Amino acid sequence: MSDTDKSIIPVFYIDAVQLGFKSEQEGRPIFEDREFVKILIAGDGKTEVNREVTQNDRQRWPEAYSRFKQGLQDRDQIVGTPLAEWPVMTPADIRNWNSVNVFTVEQLAALADTALQSYGMGARETQVKAKAYLDQAKDTASAQAHAAENERLKAENETLRGDLKALAQAVLDGKQPASFIMPNWPVINASIKGKQGIRECPGLRIFQEHTTGRRA
Repeated sequence: MSDTDKSIIPVFYIDAVQLGFKSEQEGRPIFEDREFVKILIAGDGKTEVNREVTQNDRQRWPEAYSRFKQGLQDRDQIVGTPLAEWPVMTPADIRNWNSVNVFTVEQLAALADTALQSYGMGARETQVKAKAYLDQAKDTASAQAHAAENERLKAENETLRGDLKALAQAVLDGKQPASFIMPNWPVINASIKGKQGIRECPGLRIFQEHTTGRRA
């Protein structure tokens, strides 16, 4: 199960481990590359744990481990918005927060009260700004996704209009029987109203305009 605690920062790396038994056999130092993890605590610049990676570590921090396997090193493995990408941060601010193992806006927003008190003046105010920044970014992403979905639906409707015009014209030209394209409009209308909030199916109006020569 993945760990969602943003205060714990894992950094995976490769280090050489001397193999005692093989070294004795060969009469010289024999080393083997192994995976290690450095564990930092956001807000605590003094605590650091380094040990070999376990399967539990891979499952606990899958995204950081995946980045490590992709070749990313050190802070590039850290998930979140780097403090350097937050416009309110000055170079001094970034270094001061990095010194206590805070590297992202998400980590800063999630800091415990004890860490804020330890950091000192201005920490709590900065955290409030970090939370507001993340909330605004979330709202912006939601609005962008909604706009993209609307554009997709508009494109689908335009494609439908074109297809229906072509089919209606084929009926008028005698190339297709009317029954070939006569859909169950009540069912379609009900479906579209329920899923997309559209008042009527434009295809019905288009079909009627082309087959009767007048607007529905």
